[in-house]
Amino acid sequence: MEMVYHDPLIFTLKGVLTEEECQHFINISSDKMKRSTVSGYGEEAERKDHLDNRRTSSNCWISHTQDSITLAAIKKISELVQIPSSHAEAFQVLHYSNSQEYQPHLDTFDMDDEGYQSYLENGGQRTVTALAYLNDVEKGGETSFPNIGKVVTPETGKIVVFHLCKKGTVETHPNALHGAMPVIEGEKWAFNLWFREQERIETI
Repeated sequence: MEMVYHDPLIFTLKGVLTEEECQHFINISSDKMKRSTVSGYGEEAERKDHLDNRRTSSNCWISHTQDSITLAAIKKISELVQIPSSHAEAFQVLHYSNSQEYQPHLDTFDMDDEGYQSYLENGGQRTVTALAYLNDVEKGGETSFPNIGKVVTPETGKIVVFHLCKKGTVETHPNALHGAMPVIEGEKWAFNLWFREQERIETI
């Protein structure tokens, strides 16, 4: 395990997923990918899923119970972050082609914005992100944390875990700001799991 930062806690661990498991996620997702959307914020908070030029990847959602490999993956990652799998959203599988990116953003919801209440009803605030890299990227595609000057390089089977809130609260930690840097050569496959503060019902 490699510690990236202490406040909030950010760490990486290599080899969490095998090459076969990584390829399986790519295989079961390839024909489901659609242009990624973002949740609204501020005046757009009620627009639940809309296109935004800051995010140019494609994605799809895969259930924890899709098959034995996805079940094994959620079990491993749940144990790694020490949060029950019942708190996790579905796997969001991500694909970035050449030049595609997701500019710096936060994964949490604004608890004071009424437009976000529908997101919070099923599980409450997001508290931890687990981002798994499914392939090696020839060049680019790093995960950046601009407020703390840290960058994580993609590597097949590696996971970066980062806490999203100030310790002991559900208040967004500004140092959890992160982005997917543009892919310069090759392509990037990954998935993330967002863990909530409470149990939730899977909705896919």
